[in-house]
Amino acid sequence: MNSPTQNLPAGYFDLEYYERLWRMVREWRDMGEIPPGKIPSPEITGQVTRLLNLEARLLDQRRLKEWLALFARDCAYWIPSDVTVRDPRSTASWEFNDRRRLEERIERLESGRAWSQIPATRTVHYISNIEIMSVDDVTVHVLCNFQIQTLRGKDTSPRCGWCGYVLRREENRWRIVLKRINLFDADLMQSNLSFTL
Repeated sequence: MNSPTQNLPAGYFDLEYYERLWRMVREWRDMGEIPPGKIPSPEITGQVTRLLNLEARLLDQRRLKEWLALFARDCAYWIPSDVTVRDPRSTASWEFNDRRRLEERIERLESGRAWSQIPATRTVHYISNIEIMSVDDVTVHVLCNFQIQTLRGKDTSPRCGWCGYVLRREENRWRIVLKRINLFDADLMQSNLSFTL
């Protein structure tokens, strides 16, 4: 389970990339107990848990540029539109963004002219069931459950599901290479998803 974006220039996804991504997510789905040899050290577990908690806090505080700084240059942010693990080469997604698209999204959200976010969506992120699979010295895969309570105007909406992350150690800190947001009801019509999950 290597990083799906290894050896690719930032923002470039080829067919082999999607194949690796699909294979990796199927491995996440089929995973049973984590083998003893892949259980990370308490130090790595603490570092990764702190990163996920920081990410949630930055999103809730709408500190999006700081949030994006948690991501690698060759990152992907993926919200599939299905609840099974389908081939991303032939299945539509709610979102599939590279770093450049995330930068554009944040610029738009902070411009004051993102009409789908006027008023802005307020969020509270809860994460639980964090499972860390240690792959090698520089890459870990992380699964967790999430619930996001949202408020926009007078409308409240809960969102829940699970996330899959690939993290890579760069310059002595963990960076997010992949964030896959698996909505519990992704196969149903979604209301405004223009805020950041």
